[in-house]
Amino acid sequence: MIVKNSTNARTIKRLGAWLVPLAGTLSLMAFRLPADDNPIRVIAEKLSAYYARTLPEKAYLHLDRPAYGTGETIWFSAYVVDALRHRPDTLSKVLHVDLLSPERRVVVRRTLRLVGGRAAGDIELNDSLLAGTYLLRAYTNWMLNAGPDYVYQRRLQVWPASPDQTPADPGIASPATKAAVKSTVLPTGKVDVQFFPEGGTLVAGLPATVGIKAQAANGRSAVVSGQVLDEKNQPVVAVFATPHAGMGRLSFTPAAGQRYHARVKLPDGTSADYPLPAVQPTGYSLHVADTGDSYTVEARYKGTPGAPVPGPVMLLTEVRGFLIGLVPRPITDDGAPATWKVAKSRYPNGILHLTLFDAQSTPQAERLAFILNGAPALNVVLTPDRAAYAPHDPVHVKVQVQDATGQPVATHLSVTVAEAGAAALDPEAGNVATNLLLTSDLAGYVENPGYYFQNKTPETTQALDNLLLTQGWRRYVWKQVLGPTPPPITYPAERDLALSGRVTGMGQQGIANSQLTFIQNKPTRSILTATTGPDGRFNFTGFPGRDTAVITLQARRQTGGTNVMIRPDMGPPTFGAPLPPLPPLAAAPPGVADYLRRSRQQQVQERQNHPGDYVARTVQLGNVAVTGKKVLVPRDDTRRLYGAVANTVIDFANDMSAQSGLSIFQVLQGRVAGLTVSGTPPNMSVQIRGAGSPIFILDGMKVDDDAISSIPANQVESVEVFKGPEAAIFGAGSNGGVIAVYTKRGDKNYKGADKGPSPGILVVRLPGYYQAKEFYQPRYGAPVLNAPASDSRRLTLYWDPEFSTDIKGQGEFLFYTADGGGNFQIATEGVSLAGDPSQGKATIYVAPKSR
Repeated sequence: MIVKNSTNARTIKRLGAWLVPLAGTLSLMAFRLPADDNPIRVIAEKLSAYYARTLPEKAYLHLDRPAYGTGETIWFSAYVVDALRHRPDTLSKVLHVDLLSPERRVVVRRTLRLVGGRAAGDIELNDSLLAGTYLLRAYTNWMLNAGPDYVYQRRLQVWPASPDQTPADPGIASPATKAAVKSTVLPTGKVDVQFFPEGGTLVAGLPATVGIKAQAANGRSAVVSGQVLDEKNQPVVAVFATPHAGMGRLSFTPAAGQRYHARVKLPDGTSADYPLPAVQPTGYSLHVADTGDSYTVEARYKGTPGAPVPGPVMLLTEVRGFLIGLVPRPITDDGAPATWKVAKSRYPNGILHLTLFDAQSTPQAERLAFILNGAPALNVVLTPDRAAYAPHDPVHVKVQVQDATGQPVATHLSVTVAEAGAAALDPEAGNVATNLLLTSDLAGYVENPGYYFQNKTPETTQALDNLLLTQGWRRYVWKQVLGPTPPPITYPAERDLALSGRVTGMGQQGIANSQLTFIQNKPTRSILTATTGPDGRFNFTGFPGRDTAVITLQARRQTGGTNVMIRPDMGPPTFGAPLPPLPPLAAAPPGVADYLRRSRQQQVQERQNHPGDYVARTVQLGNVAVTGKKVLVPRDDTRRLYGAVANTVIDFANDMSAQSGLSIFQVLQGRVAGLTVSGTPPNMSVQIRGAGSPIFILDGMKVDDDAISSIPANQVESVEVFKGPEAAIFGAGSNGGVIAVYTKRGDKNYKGADKGPSPGILVVRLPGYYQAKEFYQPRYGAPVLNAPASDSRRLTLYWDPEFSTDIKGQGEFLFYTADGGGNFQIATEGVSLAGDPSQGKATIYVAPKSR
């Protein structure tokens, strides 16, 4: 079902300026124009209609710590708000949270029920996972209409902390860790240096400011310097540099007919040449200068000699839907600028989007700037009852939230108390303010977003402007807004759990009016029929979400043909280069060694206190069950060579992603500890722990990897991975491990609904809503409720994902210290009922436990 939204046009009244509410949102559009045929008003109304149709949303996850180790648990609190006012969202009721491996494969997926735009969850980083840079993302189905860049994403450092994975000395990486780092290192290559003219283009004879962005082959920013040369290799810009996060700027006036290039000195000491964008003979330029309490905006025009000068230019400015159209200015072709003054005080905090329109209402140039009137977030004052505590002491904390004028504010918050060293492992990571006000409206990855808001200095202000010169705007493009066809709504808003996807031919083309039969076998039995839409899409809703639903879908063409594929929606695409690897432990940032020591101590003590939790553990990796010694293919099956059963068994038959047209290697990629899958289909290679190519066995026969890569994953019942010594039974050549593939057709006793590549049939297991675990919080003192003899908590002492203050902005909470001593940071993040981000921090000291 597609959610449709409509709003009635509102009457425009003359109030000294044109004032029009923006289609059910926060905003006002103010026009200092006397005429009713104001062209900017027409553009603004189209933008209003665009927002009313797309109703953009934002998601944010607050974590208990900014970095983790293997064997630990990520605790998160989710906020979903409307993208303009940042108030708790009421459109979507389902949130999806994925954890992607360093190779960008989904290893954990959570589906959460949203209540008032809030949800909470947790992800266990099982000790079999390899250390590396992981990607945490959160999205609603509705967000996917804006494209994959619109989902919330955060890179997470996961360090090798499990006692099984790391030696005692944290400065020496184990063989498994070395293999993991080696497998995630990107191929070496030239640093990528890009140039972004302010406003969009270089125009001959018009002064230009150009943003610079340099990125190393491993995906991290690069520090470079250089100069711009003309076609005769004569310098036109003396020196430029990238002082922060690989970004900088340069200024010059390009000449007609010239092709410019930059000679760049790279971090390794070598030099390389990079082209600048081509110089246009005619066009518009846009320059924005920060003058303190306002921005001065200059527009220039260069036309064809002898041609008439175009009519006046108009400037439309916007911050999160708050629009101000400024008075048109006449423009000449002699280089003299048309100028506007944009007062910052007139806008809410956020990215200022400036667009220059010509007399025909065609956008000619764009520029991003930033508005920050006061603090980026509401101040949360945290007051512990004492500054220092002994182990197992109660800690009472009072909370007060106020705005800049000292008025109390009712706010939704999440609260964490974490060891100060662990809480500071990634000090410039994003937070609720940087996300809602900055990164959520920019395309692409922003490195260290916290840097821009930590301290307002001339350096950080300049760095933020460099970011906005080089990073793309992702809210919309004017072609979509002003075009005659409204943007497509492909993905409906989920009010409850849904099963959606497309019916296609053997390629990717959707098949309209395909006949669908829906059979639910568990938890209750039901049968439905439906037809696909014009693009071949389907959407079944109404699942209660209490239990996993087992569903069989059967699709036929309108003519009855069965040569179709059913492709369920699997979330945003996961393709792309591997994430940047962690540095070697010996070269890790300060604090990592102490953090790993604490983490291992905690895990060792937890194993001693709860040994049963570490026996025959099952790891759920994105609906693929990777188990220890669980036998899916019987031990006496004739396809088993030597009767060997692997420690790692992957259940393909019950995996939703294995039914979506992926290859076997694609399903395995990033989901099995020690197994590295590289390349792209059909050219993919496999290694186990970096020890060379494994032996491949298909239904009891040794084959080469080409035979495996050609088999669709939906034909496979299970895969077993033999690592290290357990592969020795297969004899010579088994040093690289063994991968045994068992197909459904090869099993005469297979009971599944689909034994092979049966077109038009799909069996799906749709998990219910994830039920978040309760964070363990012992209580000491009298009466003793659940106080343990020893308390292993050393990293996170307290976690409350759904704390709220009252209308007076007040609240309080209680937690107990543990055995571990040191400094602990109390931190809160959240969003007020009015949509303002909020943050607060405090520190307490816990004395070491006496022996």
